[in-house]
Amino acid sequence: MGPFAREVLAAYLTAAALVAVGFGLLRAALWLGMERRLSARQTLRVGRMTWALAVLLPFGALGVREVLPVAPLFTFERSLVRYTAPVELAEARAVRGVVSPPPPTGRGVPVAVPGVMLGAGMFGFLVWELRRYARLRRGLEALPLLRRVGRVRVVLGDTGGGAFSVWFPGHGAWVVVPSVLLEDAEAFRLTVRHELQHHRQRDTVFAYARLGFDSAFFWNPFARAFSRWLADRQEFACDEALVTGPRVPAEAYARCLLQASSRVPGSSPLPAGVTGMSHPTVRRIHMLFEPRPRSSGRALGLVFSLALVMAPLALWAQGAVRGRAVSLTEARALAARQQEGDLPVVVDAAVVEQLNRFVTTPKGRDFMRKALANLAVHREVLTGTLRSKSLPEGLLAVAMVESAVSNLPETSREPSLAPGPRGAGVWMFIPETARRYGLKVETGHDERLDVARETEAAAALFQALHARYGDWRLALAAYNQGEGVVDRVLAETGVRDVSELTRTGKLNGYTSTVQAGVLLLRNPHLLD
Repeated sequence: MGPFAREVLAAYLTAAALVAVGFGLLRAALWLGMERRLSARQTLRVGRMTWALAVLLPFGALGVREVLPVAPLFTFERSLVRYTAPVELAEARAVRGVVSPPPPTGRGVPVAVPGVMLGAGMFGFLVWELRRYARLRRGLEALPLLRRVGRVRVVLGDTGGGAFSVWFPGHGAWVVVPSVLLEDAEAFRLTVRHELQHHRQRDTVFAYARLGFDSAFFWNPFARAFSRWLADRQEFACDEALVTGPRVPAEAYARCLLQASSRVPGSSPLPAGVTGMSHPTVRRIHMLFEPRPRSSGRALGLVFSLALVMAPLALWAQGAVRGRAVSLTEARALAARQQEGDLPVVVDAAVVEQLNRFVTTPKGRDFMRKALANLAVHREVLTGTLRSKSLPEGLLAVAMVESAVSNLPETSREPSLAPGPRGAGVWMFIPETARRYGLKVETGHDERLDVARETEAAAALFQALHARYGDWRLALAAYNQGEGVVDRVLAETGVRDVSELTRTGKLNGYTSTVQAGVLLLRNPHLLD
């Protein structure tokens, strides 16, 4: 699973948690007395806004995090060039093999598996509901038409679940009334008015948003409870809108509700996009005769209070789910604070992805902590040679990536992050390159294991490669893949942008790995 997919999954899981928190806070506020201070329509609006905040805040937090990077990623003064104390490893864990995305250890479930399962569940739930929706539309077209009210068709149907209203995008709107109501003119009139009110207050449109919400969080019991609560509040708001008008007396409407309760003793689930008259309750009838607050200030105040609680929770939860992950904006800010003359870092998606493997995975952290500890041992020899050749000290990241700054023989099975043939020494020279730069590679005598001599050869190679290409990223690519490969790619494509060549697979990801290592060179606190 790529970084973007992990970001979206983290935001989705945060939204799932925030739905439960928001619903709980809303119900608590209403139970503590706010319900008596709000009208039914105000309560419905507050509920919908809380619902929207719970779903949208985590995804908004992704954008906010890109615009406003957070601490501690901006402690720039701890440059590894001045780093002298060895880093103590949090765990003395043996590291095997190359760090790869994501590191499958055989234990636990890969991150992509729950994402695929969730996607399959959402799709299955949505398809099931849409099939019911399609069957309902076909059935409604065959029902007898009683009358038209504007664009709404009032039809007669015996569904066994009472009256309901529904809107089909591109196919019009319906009100379905049970045939038994033809015997009671007043009940028929009030029921039709009730269902038409659902169309007026756009409940039949909002029903599709609830369908998407239910599909997205099909596994979340709090989401299902929130959705049912919103559906009930739509009924309260619709009742209130009718009895506040001059044409519907509260007493007559209460009798209609009681009669509907006796006719439809049980509740049956309605298909997608349908808004039906839920079964009357004592609370619903009492609401008809209660005074209704008119001021909207309390509703806005309640929404604002809930937002003040939920927004920080969304930001905190995003950070907790993401862990130590570094964003593209943060990585670019880190790269911008380089020392003059040091190795330039061009931050792209590949660099950020590799940096987060170092920062967020156990293998990556262990490898880089080991590299920092070993660098403290060899620091004087390595940096002294690079400075004497006027080379950027950021090239120390090459030794980190190649060998974790370990002086390893060619037969060693210690890990390396560099693709391709395995070499020896701190800089992992292969025999051919070592001999080309004056190192003896013989049985019983391998000058690649002389850190000072090999560093001199590495410095000469870096000078030659930079002089050849005039670009440090191309020089790094040639260090790993060879000048022949880089020359051929440049000739075939005419492109010198290493980010583009890496993205299209013309060059491997070695340059991105080294540049991510440079960012850790300058900011070892990312591993804290």
